[in-house]
Amino acid sequence: MSASTVHIYSPLRTSRLEYTLQWIFGEQLSCSYTLSSDKKQWQQAKGIRINYSAQPEDDGSLWIRPEGLLEEIGIIPRQLSVHRWKHSTILFYNQPGGALPFDIFAAVFYLIARYEEYLPGTRDAHGRYRHEESVAGQYAFLHQPVVDQWLQSLQRLLEKKHGFTANPSTFEWLPTYDIDIAWSYLHKSRKRLTGAFLRDLLQLKLGRIIERKAVLAGKIPDPYDSFQRLSDLHQRYQVHPIYFFLLGETSRFDKNIPPEHPAMQQLMRQLATKGTIGIHPSYAAQDDPVRIGREINILSETLQQPVVNSRQHYIRFSLPETYSALLECNIQNEYSMGYAGSNGFRAGTSRSFLWYDLQKESVTNLRVHPFAFMEMTSKFYLRQNPEVAYLEWERLYEAVKSVNGRMITIWHNHSLGTDKSFAGWWEVYEKMWARHFGK
Repeated sequence: MSASTVHIYSPLRTSRLEYTLQWIFGEQLSCSYTLSSDKKQWQQAKGIRINYSAQPEDDGSLWIRPEGLLEEIGIIPRQLSVHRWKHSTILFYNQPGGALPFDIFAAVFYLIARYEEYLPGTRDAHGRYRHEESVAGQYAFLHQPVVDQWLQSLQRLLEKKHGFTANPSTFEWLPTYDIDIAWSYLHKSRKRLTGAFLRDLLQLKLGRIIERKAVLAGKIPDPYDSFQRLSDLHQRYQVHPIYFFLLGETSRFDKNIPPEHPAMQQLMRQLATKGTIGIHPSYAAQDDPVRIGREINILSETLQQPVVNSRQHYIRFSLPETYSALLECNIQNEYSMGYAGSNGFRAGTSRSFLWYDLQKESVTNLRVHPFAFMEMTSKFYLRQNPEVAYLEWERLYEAVKSVNGRMITIWHNHSLGTDKSFAGWWEVYEKMWARHFGK
């Protein structure tokens, strides 16, 4: 064991506690640790000691008083005891005046296991868990990566008083894209083109009629086609993005080009050479898990490689059903952990974590990657113009940077093209990149 080995005592060893400690110490603080229910053995251990029990020890160990959540089995409403501490909001405040005045292990577990999402509550029109229902929404800390802040405070406390050293994490920005509608006019069936023309005619949208005609004649590019400018941007900054393709059958909410279309096939293969490709399970797939497997197979056969990355269309998922279905389809990385209605940190962290299935009380192999910002949230839910959206992105960016976290953003190809309804968004996106890379 190294000098920074952390020895933790707890009278009870549970899967919840083991999961939480592995994420905190094994993954985030990157240090060795032990967990013992033998107090004498723990007392004899050399190094940093944490006492996770009801009674403190007069031996210089760090006492964290258990709230009880990690000892339980089952899902019941909890009294969260919300408080402020070190410029952050904390849950399970239970030790006024203590070096660590709350049950940090229970608080971390509550947020990253998404405990609150298993509880009864109202859902929005798309069947999604509402950010207004969350403790972060109700206590106004959705824009803070509070879990990352807690771990930073824990690390500093152990460094200051217990000689702890940890391997520092590195700040990262990962751009991702949802390909919901690859082209506005090109490669659509005659039926869809005729229907769109008639709608524009009835609504007197003469500009769109003229634009459609020019695009189909090859005189101007399709306004949703931003793929080359994105490729140039990624090449300039040497960035490897992730693209998520919507391949579901056409419906009210699923409007992409059919996946069997040669142009769509070519686009998927082309972008696979420039980034990582993932599936964007369709809106309808949320209610029909068999469709998820079918859509994944289409993408896998097109690329001739396994598909292991996924993000739900409309950020539409429910726990545990959606994640269980994705595991059945051999998905390894899930990127839907965020809200459509608000930017911020749905799980309280900017860092990835393995999904803990609360119904089965077990850790799974599905790694969840939270996102913090989506341009469609800013434009359609928050009604922000590009300049205001940039300021929101900047605040979230700085919050993640301050804890050396991972900033994942979502953009769509059609918001970054030349469509007039998205005027100014490409310029703001370029500004974000220039800010990040110091250009």
